[in-house]
Amino acid sequence: MFKFILKIVKKAIIGMILLFGYNTFLSSLNLMIPINIITIIIASLFDVPGIIGLAIFLLVNY
Repeated sequence: MFKFILKIVKKAIIGMILLFGYNTFLSSLNLMIPINIITIIIASLFDVPGIIGLAIFLLVNY
Protein backbone atom coordinates (compact mmCIF):
# COMPACT_ATOMS: atom_id res chain seq x y z
CA MET A 1 0.00 0.00 0.00
CA PHE A 2 2.82 2.40 0.87
CA LYS A 3 4.53 1.73 -2.48
CA PHE A 4 1.28 2.51 -4.30
CA ILE A 5 0.89 5.86 -2.51
CA LEU A 6 4.55 6.67 -3.13
CA LYS A 7 4.09 5.89 -6.83
CA ILE A 8 1.07 8.23 -7.06
CA VAL A 9 2.93 11.05 -5.29
CA LYS A 10 5.94 10.56 -7.57
CA LYS A 11 3.77 10.74 -10.71
CA ALA A 12 2.03 13.88 -9.36
CA ILE A 13 5.38 15.57 -8.77
CA ILE A 14 6.54 14.63 -12.28
CA GLY A 15 3.29 16.05 -13.67
CA MET A 16 3.83 19.33 -11.82
CA ILE A 17 7.40 19.54 -13.12
CA LEU A 18 6.19 18.94 -16.69
CA LEU A 19 3.54 21.66 -16.34
CA PHE A 20 6.05 24.07 -14.82
CA GLY A 21 8.53 23.39 -17.64
CA TYR A 22 5.84 23.91 -20.28
CA ASN A 23 4.78 27.19 -18.65
CA THR A 24 8.38 28.34 -18.36
CA PHE A 25 9.18 27.78 -22.03
CA LEU A 26 5.94 29.05 -23.53
CA SER A 27 5.13 31.93 -21.19
CA SER A 28 6.62 34.36 -23.72
CA LEU A 29 3.90 33.28 -26.19
CA ASN A 30 1.22 33.70 -23.52
CA LEU A 31 0.29 30.00 -23.77
CA MET A 32 0.24 29.05 -20.10
CA ILE A 33 -1.62 26.06 -18.68
CA PRO A 34 -2.81 26.82 -15.13
CA ILE A 35 -1.36 24.51 -12.51
CA ASN A 36 -4.34 23.21 -10.57
CA ILE A 37 -5.55 19.81 -9.38
CA ILE A 38 -7.27 18.91 -12.67
CA THR A 39 -4.26 19.68 -14.87
CA ILE A 40 -1.93 17.90 -12.43
CA ILE A 41 -4.12 14.79 -12.56
CA ILE A 42 -4.17 14.86 -16.37
CA ALA A 43 -0.41 15.39 -16.55
CA SER A 44 0.17 12.64 -13.98
CA LEU A 45 -1.99 10.07 -15.72
CA PHE A 46 -0.90 10.72 -19.31
CA ASP A 47 2.57 12.32 -18.91
CA VAL A 48 3.78 14.07 -22.11
CA PRO A 49 0.72 13.20 -24.25
CA GLY A 50 -1.43 14.72 -21.49
CA ILE A 51 0.55 17.96 -21.64
CA ILE A 52 0.21 18.00 -25.42
CA GLY A 53 -3.53 17.40 -25.09
CA LEU A 54 -3.86 20.24 -22.59
CA ALA A 55 -1.90 22.53 -24.93
CA ILE A 56 -4.14 21.63 -27.87
CA PHE A 57 -7.21 22.20 -25.72
CA LEU A 58 -5.78 25.60 -24.73
CA LEU A 59 -5.15 26.55 -28.36
CA VAL A 60 -8.61 25.46 -29.51
CA ASN A 61 -10.32 27.46 -26.76
CA TYR A 62 -8.03 30.50 -27.08
